[in-house]
Amino acid sequence: MKIDNLRPHKQLQQYIDRYWLWEDERDLPIIVPGTGTELMFHFHESITAYSNQYDIRIPNCHILSPRYVAYHVKTTGRIGFIAVRFRAGAFRNFCNEPISEMIDLFIDVRHIWGQQGIDFGNKVIDAKSLEQRIFIIETFLMKCLHCFNKQERWIDYLVDKIYYGHNDVKLSEISDEIAISNRHFQRKFKECVGVSPKAFQRIARFESVLKYLLLNKKSDYLHTVLDRGYYDQSHFIKDFKAFTGEYPSLFLQEKNFMSHFYNNKLHP
Repeated sequence: MKIDNLRPHKQLQQYIDRYWLWEDERDLPIIVPGTGTELMFHFHESITAYSNQYDIRIPNCHILSPRYVAYHVKTTGRIGFIAVRFRAGAFRNFCNEPISEMIDLFIDVRHIWGQQGIDFGNKVIDAKSLEQRIFIIETFLMKCLHCFNKQERWIDYLVDKIYYGHNDVKLSEISDEIAISNRHFQRKFKECVGVSPKAFQRIARFESVLKYLLLNKKSDYLHTVLDRGYYDQSHFIKDFKAFTGEYPSLFLQEKNFMSHFYNNKLHP
């Protein structure tokens, strides 16, 4: 069972989109490339993710970073987790670690917050109810935000501009808009978000299309991809194959419509 409509405390909503959880399942869908960061706590069996290159033993408490690579998941028993879905670029406000060094990785929380991270993860996993887990998560993240908040609203503005306007924004004009050099814009964006503006725009475009197609169970994708910034069908197929290792015609089928990690927008 998947629950995806848990809104964070109002002081965290600027940084966190939602909490969501998955319980009492034995299979998980493919993890596709994405722009955001997830903080995840697995309650039951440990899991392994694998791509074309390697297998990764996933820590029970970990950060899933922005990623270019798709991962399949192997499990040996029951699945249960709660996840914190950070808004794109927002995780930098909760740690001192370079975001650019987290790309395509499942990072144990101890590498982010040391012993405090270990204790934090154990408390979340050992909690007896969903309410207790969310309270523990929010208490810890509030403390992190107090210590690490970067107060860089112009970066958040640019992330939102590229994320939501990925098919219209011209990256060459953005630095002029906010009166900084293009070199400084490129460097600072990658430092805060983890990837270059161009890579972020490309992943955001792909993510927007795939999310819409899966949530709406659409296998006929041509109109959607043209409407969301792709030049033509071959452009989309090339990106799809690069990001997932599959062709869209094979991926956009019932099994993936029924089980995926995308969530509908939360309403006020």
